[in-house]
Amino acid sequence: MKTTRGLLLACVGALFSAAAWADCVTREPTAKEIEFHKSTFAALRSALAPAPDKWTLKVEPERQPGGNCKGEAEGRFSVTLSAAYTYHPAKEESDRLYAEYRKLEKDKDNLAQLPPAIAKERQEWLDKMSVANRASNQAYKEGNKELARQKDKEGEEFSKKGRAVRDNYLAGVKTKIDELQAKQEQIAYKDSSVLVKMVVNERYGYADGFDPKRDTDVKFGKAQIPDNPGLKAQGVRLKLTGLAAQRAVVEGLIDKDKLARIAK
Repeated sequence: MKTTRGLLLACVGALFSAAAWADCVTREPTAKEIEFHKSTFAALRSALAPAPDKWTLKVEPERQPGGNCKGEAEGRFSVTLSAAYTYHPAKEESDRLYAEYRKLEKDKDNLAQLPPAIAKERQEWLDKMSVANRASNQAYKEGNKELARQKDKEGEEFSKKGRAVRDNYLAGVKTKIDELQAKQEQIAYKDSSVLVKMVVNERYGYADGFDPKRDTDVKFGKAQIPDNPGLKAQGVRLKLTGLAAQRAVVEGLIDKDKLARIAK
């Protein structure tokens, strides 16, 4: 009963929220909001170092704040900067890395191949399955449905045992294959980017997701941003997305002291 009541209240709350949003009449940003957004965006931009050799940097243009309802307090928005550092390997490096990538691919394929003894065991079960299937077909032709069903069942059991031989082997080498796959995923033999996202006064937390294998996430200032932060940077979130080694390079290109000062 409590669960049902809770769900009902949540649904009612969602309906009221939707209704409130539907009744929202948006307004143009104020001069102070535009100036705060502009100066904050510029401060974020200044924390990005120029792209080093073999890298390029692209920063998305600033977007003017908007979407606030009439009557809302000033500054009830986030300031976001999105950028990408892209690494361009030279041909010699690209060829070398691609060779490493292909070797790992071959190693994975070799591991996935059943060793002769295991392949032989599996094939023996499959051969028995084929014999049972042929016997089933013959029984159906002769009108002996009971025998046909019996042979069908035997064939399915032989098939299951054959699959089990293969699946058990693959389960035993899965960890090694996964390790090779992880190494492959970190090889940048062609142009690859690290996405940079900086957000001041982030309102929706981790709504865009976080993957520890692909992302680096750092916060400055307040951990919890007030609903009405005003025209003041309460906190900054830095998120990097890309290959681990390249994320480390890009993280070193960002002036974290500047980001920390923005949130003071």
